[in-house]
Amino acid sequence: MNKIQNEQQISELVQKDEWMMNVLRAAEELDLPDWWIGAGFLRSKIWDYMEGNEPRAARDVDLVYFDNKNVAQEIDWDHDKYMTQKYPFAEWEIRNQARMHYVNDFEPFTSTADGISHWVETATCIGVRLNQGKLEYLFCYGTDDLYSLIARPTPYFATESLVSKFFERVEQKGWEDRWPDLKVITEPA
Repeated sequence: MNKIQNEQQISELVQKDEWMMNVLRAAEELDLPDWWIGAGFLRSKIWDYMEGNEPRAARDVDLVYFDNKNVAQEIDWDHDKYMTQKYPFAEWEIRNQARMHYVNDFEPFTSTADGISHWVETATCIGVRLNQGKLEYLFCYGTDDLYSLIARPTPYFATESLVSKFFERVEQKGWEDRWPDLKVITEPA
């Protein structure tokens, strides 16, 4: 198994991937406030590298941002349409975290990072972006689970009422088949 131990190694993986860099450049050009590309975009790249897997052809991009002055969902749909037409090499899902708290009945989020920290798994609560051409990273729960191939629910999904969503995602997405060394853990970090 290949090891990832720091952001420099992640940057090398991302910079060698022409598709990822094109996605990041396109997202930077959209210039949304407090934007990040999160979830599987980066996590899957890292875990595929660690497991020695060939990168998959999945092209979905979770681009998130925070704008509490414009929370109409139609704005996000307009962003999706614009990016899909201008940059058809990706399947864009652009969501304002200022309104996404309603999905799981959480308190309103205060920033994009706050919204990302409420996602289901710790290793998915990550983000990457370009800032004036330089890669920046967000790790809401650190990097231990990400670097150790651990799927663990965030504190928000470790509750009795929501932990089933964690297990459903792991199963539905076939993570244990895709990453045989993955450890599924429910205890808090």
